[in-house]
Amino acid sequence: MTAAIHFEAEAYQVTHGKPMGRHFAGHGFLSAFARHSSGDRLIGYVRNAKIGQEFCSFVKEFRPDSSPSFIVSARAAALRQVGCLFTPSPINAGQAWQRELHGSRSWSLCGVNHTLSSARAMDGITDLLTAPVQPWDAIICTSKASREVIQKLFARQEEYLSRRLGATRFVKPQLPIIPLGVDCEAQARHGSHRDAARSKLGLQPGEFAVLFLGRLSFHAKANPAPMYLALERLASRHRVTLIECGWTANESIAQALDEARAKLCPSVRSIVLDGREPELRAQAWAAADTFCSLSDNIQETFGLTPIEAMAAGLPVVVTDWDGYKDTVRDGIDGFAVRTIAAPPGAGQRLAVRHALEIDSYDSYIGQASTAVAVDIDETAAAFERLASDPDLRRRLGANGAARARELFDWKVIVRAYEELWQELAAMRSAGETASSPSPGSWPARPDPFDLFAGFPSEGFSGQFRFKRPRELGEAEAAERLALRIALVNASPDINPAMMLEIWRKVGSEGVTVKDFVAARKDLPAALTVHSLLWLAKLGLLSIEQP
Repeated sequence: MTAAIHFEAEAYQVTHGKPMGRHFAGHGFLSAFARHSSGDRLIGYVRNAKIGQEFCSFVKEFRPDSSPSFIVSARAAALRQVGCLFTPSPINAGQAWQRELHGSRSWSLCGVNHTLSSARAMDGITDLLTAPVQPWDAIICTSKASREVIQKLFARQEEYLSRRLGATRFVKPQLPIIPLGVDCEAQARHGSHRDAARSKLGLQPGEFAVLFLGRLSFHAKANPAPMYLALERLASRHRVTLIECGWTANESIAQALDEARAKLCPSVRSIVLDGREPELRAQAWAAADTFCSLSDNIQETFGLTPIEAMAAGLPVVVTDWDGYKDTVRDGIDGFAVRTIAAPPGAGQRLAVRHALEIDSYDSYIGQASTAVAVDIDETAAAFERLASDPDLRRRLGANGAARARELFDWKVIVRAYEELWQELAAMRSAGETASSPSPGSWPARPDPFDLFAGFPSEGFSGQFRFKRPRELGEAEAAERLALRIALVNASPDINPAMMLEIWRKVGSEGVTVKDFVAARKDLPAALTVHSLLWLAKLGLLSIEQP
């Protein structure tokens, strides 16, 4: 079972100036899907043909022998033949309503969660409860923690709708847990370049190198203070180098990190690499002895870099936080450091300030992170054990590599996606349709001539008679239709030649709308009526009332 992949180039690119975790996850998924999908059909769902060609080029880069194709959104009905539309973000109400135009059983919708803390993400989740979502739709949750967040959002919205409207029945998508994936083979190869990488970075034998890889953001990713303080303690007994391979959003953040290092870990040698450069990322993975990510931020839901580290054979020191809880086994693949956050109720002020747009999203998540404590003593103890025991590092690294191959390799994840899509197809075939409007109905996107029927002075009648002015020649008609203000080229369904043909067919004796529509079996009635009124607007036809 396959799915059409909703493709917008930005969601899958990692080469722009500020790549985020979702970009790496999207790029990893699509490149893996191109290589490992079981079917021979790779289909994109795109806004236009230009983006469709970008999708085909992306796929062929990773599967040269493939023949990818695409469906443009104007031809969305073709998704019926595919059966599922996958988008690299949670499904949304708009997608459900767009499908409703073709019938709720036409295809399944499937998405995947990333950040859930933004207002847009939370609104998107809660909006699903009043949209025509079906049981054969799904939001793939990358961790138990992210599924719990979505379930809480649903529960809170259900409670509100029950109080407000007396609602008792809620239809929700499936919430399966499938983690993000990693290319285990590629990560494992980094180890073969260890000596060369360490030499390039000036690392001496016995020097303990700790790697943080990812976005360098103390307000939106991981505050480095606990890591810096723990490494400073370690530096009193070991030669320690910290490699931070990433990127900052601006120079102010880079300066703040420089200042923090100088103050909190002056005894630790610091190496900062641009993590947007693939060669430098590879060098960092190869040179490190241990990986560390002390995430403390609510914007994190899974955490891709710890499983990349495990696949590279590195022991990891991470916080016992969000999706890290699902991936790293404490004492087996590395060490999970205790975290403590403020209790429920303590953040209501933050939520209100963000809701009122007093605080930006960055300010909101940054303030929330300040109420999350990371156990520095546990972090220092974990570093000490790993720095003192090379055999322990090798053992934990091997455990992590085996776990990554078993659970997180993209081959495994792509298979899990395909199995889910097969299950959704079975539900779509067998299940009852949740109560929803008939196909073609979208309450918030009605026919404008229905919604605004009170605007004109009178209603339309099939008995109206349209006539062609006798004095008006075809050359004049063609010239008027060619005027830019005629807007003929604004419609994808109408063109000047078609309009001129309708003008000719009306004739100077005239014809009623009812008779003309009956005679024109080649055109939809609505399009014929539209064209007649359009020609009248341009003075090319006159209207006689019955």
